Amino acid sequence: MTRKAKLWVIGAGGVFMLAVITACSGPASAPPGSTPAAGTASTSAAATASASPAATHAVRHNARHLGPVATVRAYFKAINRHHYGRAWRLGGRNTGGSYAAFVSGFEDTEHDTVTIQSVSGNVVRARLAARQTDGSVKTYEGTYRVSHGVITGFHVAQVFPAGTSGGGCHPKASTGNCYEPGEFCPHADAGMSGVAGNGKAIICEENNGLRWEPA
Repeated sequence: MTRKAKLWVIGAGGVFMLAVITACSGPASAPPGSTPAAGTASTSAAATASASPAATHAVRHNARHLGPVATVRAYFKAINRHHYGRAWRLGGRNTGGSYAAFVSGFEDTEHDTVTIQSVSGNVVRARLAARQTDGSVKTYEGTYRVSHGVITGFHVAQVFPAGTSGGGCHPKASTGNCYEPGEFCPHADAGMSGVAGNGKAIICEENNGLRWEPA
């Protein structure tokens, strides 16, 4: 609340009256750290409002964490579009090599077609047909372990037609022989994918003990 006070001033031209506005006693300015005044609160609200688009973007970004199947599909979609940076972030960085090696690994690949075979929790089993620039097709089968929208584990092996060596079976038993579906596998190979003696993809998983099962 304010009030006016009259002030008489004597000057060369006569006597003048000025109205001086003085403030009534009231709440003092809030010291630092105290509850903001109404004007301060409005400023703070405006700042919050201006920052809200960024906050919304962050929330939407976190919400875009993909499920296991969507993550695997997004990974190969990025590779097909030559968006290797995105593919690297989606799991390529967990393949065990450098980014340069990751990118160069696709120099001879024209297009990848992925077929999801099954999903168990955060593990996706898929078959991949990689068409090469020379027109040939390489086939891979195995599993992709996904965590929070990123592929963290790759257990994938190339599959060769039955009756062909195609580079040989792997892994091999301590005797040097190829494994066959249904045979027991060592604990060290749990979750690992490979190729059986018949050229089919296999994976070491629990089935009345750890066994090499068809992938």
